[in-house]
Amino acid sequence: MNIVDKNLSVNMYRATLDNLPDYPLPAGYQIRPFVPGDEQEWVRIESATERFIPITAEVFFKEFGTDSKLLAERQLFLVNPHGVAIGTATAWLDDNHYGQSYGRFHWLAIHPDWQGRGLSKPLLAQTCRRLRELGHDKAYLVTSTARLKAIKLYLKFGFLPEIRGAEDEQIWGQLREPLA
Repeated sequence: MNIVDKNLSVNMYRATLDNLPDYPLPAGYQIRPFVPGDEQEWVRIESATERFIPITAEVFFKEFGTDSKLLAERQLFLVNPHGVAIGTATAWLDDNHYGQSYGRFHWLAIHPDWQGRGLSKPLLAQTCRRLRELGHDKAYLVTSTARLKAIKLYLKFGFLPEIRGAEDEQIWGQLREPLA
């Protein structure tokens, strides 16, 4: 079984949130913050895109809790020209990522009907800017070896493989060829 099929969890980091790339949204699209009730929108978008994890409201609450004020500060929704949420990403936080405080880029998804239109880059850029606005100076994310398109996007955006030992070294070494 190759590394992609194994779908192993990997971390990536961006050592600084300075000099973020800027990707403007196409005309008619907007990015807005979470509003109460968006839990269902998140589940709808994520369940349409997620191949490996069953997405439910319970997953949402486990990952993000129920604090609407915190969610309004940190969770973003990409809205199409008709006002429908079609994407989401979260500028989350982690006060103890290997003993340090990091911003966490968390759960990026664009509904499959809207993929391939260059929308993930502006959503990623805005979410990273939001992390910086919230006082984070660095960020990390968790993805998996089966998500090659996402890894390529993150690499282009300045995220690097987080290598904490021999296992990470081996995984990222095996990813070189599929990512080429």
